[in-house]
Amino acid sequence: MSKAVVSVPPNTSIRRVVELMHSKNIGSVLVVDERGNLVGIFTERDLVRVVALGIDLETPVERVMTVRPITASLNEGVVEVAYKMVENWVRHLPVVDESGRVVGVVSIRDVLRAYLAGSAFP
Repeated sequence: MSKAVVSVPPNTSIRRVVELMHSKNIGSVLVVDERGNLVGIFTERDLVRVVALGIDLETPVERVMTVRPITASLNEGVVEVAYKMVENWVRHLPVVDESGRVVGVVSIRDVLRAYLAGSAFP
């Protein structure tokens, strides 16, 4: 899980979000309101849709983000997180604490690393 959460306000342009994704080498950015509450996530898949539909990159991210993203809790194990990802066709899950505050993001790469660390492969 990455604890270095990258987030933007809803009115941020798609262009700025993509620049952040590129500069930080990440596959998703969380969208949070003025109180820091999670309102959406913008992922590489959202970017593919933006490009395919010819949406202006100056459009606010709130118009194209995934709303109400699936989340993981701190007490969920790697298998539970992997199932959530597979069942919901997602590769990034915001991780929230018991109060609903975002404390990190887990990626499919994190899940794979955890799996391989416990594997029996030489």
